[in-house]
Amino acid sequence: MIPKTDSFVKKNMIWFVLASVILGFLTGPLFSEAIQNKLKGFVLPSAFIMLWASMIMMKTEHFIKSFKRPKQLVIGNIMSLIFAPLLMLPIALILAKEPHLYAGLVLAGIAPPGGFVTYWTMLLNANMGLAVSLTLTTFIISLMLIPWGMKLLVGNKIQVNVLGLFYKILILVVGPFILAMLTRWLIVRKNGEKNMAGCKPYFSLISSLMALYLVFAGISVKADFLITHFSIVLLPAAGALLYYLLAYPLSYIILHKWFGFPLFDAIPLIYGTSTKNLSIAMGLAVAAFGPLTLLGVILCMIFQMPLASIWHKIFVKLTN
Repeated sequence: MIPKTDSFVKKNMIWFVLASVILGFLTGPLFSEAIQNKLKGFVLPSAFIMLWASMIMMKTEHFIKSFKRPKQLVIGNIMSLIFAPLLMLPIALILAKEPHLYAGLVLAGIAPPGGFVTYWTMLLNANMGLAVSLTLTTFIISLMLIPWGMKLLVGNKIQVNVLGLFYKILILVVGPFILAMLTRWLIVRKNGEKNMAGCKPYFSLISSLMALYLVFAGISVKADFLITHFSIVLLPAAGALLYYLLAYPLSYIILHKWFGFPLFDAIPLIYGTSTKNLSIAMGLAVAAFGPLTLLGVILCMIFQMPLASIWHKIFVKLTN
């Protein structure tokens, strides 16, 4: 039952994502403040569970081995932390005239990649070790990159709680990784390495459900705000969509065609360039700029998962 369900969810992920976005818009205005607070309260735990479940199938030696491919890791960091915000910059300048919405789009572009890198890498059976290595290194580098990058690109000095962001990295990246390796070790010790394959659909389904919850919760808790400010977000929304329409094919061409990386390595780097940790971006938006900047980040959230799902289908065809 579970393997069939997992297979069905994988094949139809784009429709589940779109359904989660629509459901968030429809139900968000109906939820009381207490319910919305409960939805917010489960965002971090669900992100932790999603990462944990997606990392369990990764062998430790694959993680260690990925550091022996410094070229892929260095280029992946450059693509995610330099190429992505520079791609977003002209789009935001042209289509987001309101300065705070502009700051929100830029912040979404400069944010490091998040757990969805390992999630999509897992679904496509690509280099999970490289995905985790990229996630860890970009998070650490972004501690200094985000405040200085925002100062340079937005023109305003923002205050970032570096220690608090570092703790979030420990909780949402290093924590799930350690727990996943421990879980894997316990399963292998009890049932043997051969039985890990039978566990994959269970953990994959858990990770998928948590990913869909993050999309639903992120939209539903801000549905009223999105509806109220609909008239001023049309062009910035088009900018967010344009960013994702360009980020995937350009990073695919650069990484797979120009540098010649096999899709096994290119897929986590492409998703690392194109999908960002918008939860961190949302937190920084609220702390540094206010609700309109937050709205700019949310616009990217609306399009990030659907476009990632579309490219998942493309990569399935390319790898078969």
